[in-house]
Amino acid sequence: MKPTITRTAVLLALATGSIVHAYQVRSDMILTMADGQATVIDGYMEVGEDGRIVAIEAGESPASSSEEIVDARGRIVMPGFVSGHNHLWQSAFRGLGADQELYGWLKSLHWTFGRHFETGDMYAFTLHGALDQMVNGITTTLNHSQTIAPSYEDYMEQFAAEMDAGQHFIYSYVLDSDEPDVEARKAKLVDLIAETEALPDGHPCLGFGLHGVGIYRGADKMSEEVSVAKELGLDMQVHYLEEKAESLKSGQSNFQTMKEGGAVWDGLVYAHFIHVTDEILNVSAAAGAKMIWNPLSNGRLASGLADVPRYIDQGLQVGLGVDGAASADIADPFQNMRMGMYALRMRDSDAGIMSCYQILEMHTLKTAEVLEVEDQVGSLAPGKYADFLIIDPVSPVFDPYATLVFASDASNIESVWVRGVKQVEAGEVLKHDLPELRTEVAERVARIAAAAKNTKPEDHM
Repeated sequence: MKPTITRTAVLLALATGSIVHAYQVRSDMILTMADGQATVIDGYMEVGEDGRIVAIEAGESPASSSEEIVDARGRIVMPGFVSGHNHLWQSAFRGLGADQELYGWLKSLHWTFGRHFETGDMYAFTLHGALDQMVNGITTTLNHSQTIAPSYEDYMEQFAAEMDAGQHFIYSYVLDSDEPDVEARKAKLVDLIAETEALPDGHPCLGFGLHGVGIYRGADKMSEEVSVAKELGLDMQVHYLEEKAESLKSGQSNFQTMKEGGAVWDGLVYAHFIHVTDEILNVSAAAGAKMIWNPLSNGRLASGLADVPRYIDQGLQVGLGVDGAASADIADPFQNMRMGMYALRMRDSDAGIMSCYQILEMHTLKTAEVLEVEDQVGSLAPGKYADFLIIDPVSPVFDPYATLVFASDASNIESVWVRGVKQVEAGEVLKHDLPELRTEVAERVARIAAAAKNTKPEDHM
């Protein structure tokens, strides 16, 4: 593991992925999740040397004897899951604040342990979160990075870890408040984007966004973030209308400030967005704003149930996320789908409120569309990255979509592939020593917990 991460080390960490040799995947149950393509394909998928899909065809493969064939007959081949809202570093801090809602939980984690982070912690914790997500079948994630660590270099360990993990990611960046002015803050992000775009094709970073914190820090801060996001052509994701009491006390009324500050536009992505008013929903949908639904986290923190069918009917784009790995406690997208779908069915006593196909599409292609990376990932189609899962069902398959949503979890994942490279097999990460990393993470957390034991938590309420 890397004991320290400097700015130079961050740049050195921007490595390209593994070299792929061409091969074909043969399966009688290929679910492409491509737009308008619900038909199950009995055929093959051809992967090129660039790690992208060359073709998906029905029927027997025409591969010559010199070409490798991955035999997945009897198993389901599907695109890797896409998660639209995550704080990967939190995977080291699960099970905290078990009887708390959002702000009590934040106190038990961020405001208790955050000040005790040291160099190397964010790298180890973020890498752990990324690898854990891949084991659970998430091949693309938006890492909603957070400034918990004490310095900018420590903060950037999150980016370095994602570059090393092998998982595709979008980096949701927090402007550096320690810089004296907006131009200096913006310059750091511009430089990072330029350095990343200069890398050879095949690295795991699919793009950047802005993590908007200004909504909670004043109109001037919010205006700055919106201006930077629009100037650079980036989406801005914000936590909004998550916890009920805060939403009713101030969150809903803040919407007027957001409108007046130009913060409601087609680059705005809400995380959570539960306690909406008719005006907030209507204005947001009309402006082209989008939303990431996080059922596991919303249930765990008693935040409430977003009326997703209503949002979709109103024209709002909706994707799915497994949120912070300590507020959902597990990065299993199968459980995430079931939590959301079952809650809606229970609420309405209506099994038709959301279908298995719809919820699976939401955690793949629809999330990729919200993140604006659907040309790269989210479905299996020629030209896209070969990010896919091979699922071994535990029972006879009558409907593969229902089998995935109702009767599968991460234990059914036979293998996980990113950019055409097998990253996980039978729950084992192939490119990293995950047991060693888990030991290091445990040691780092023990050090932090010991330091926090006799320290009063910070008061951020």
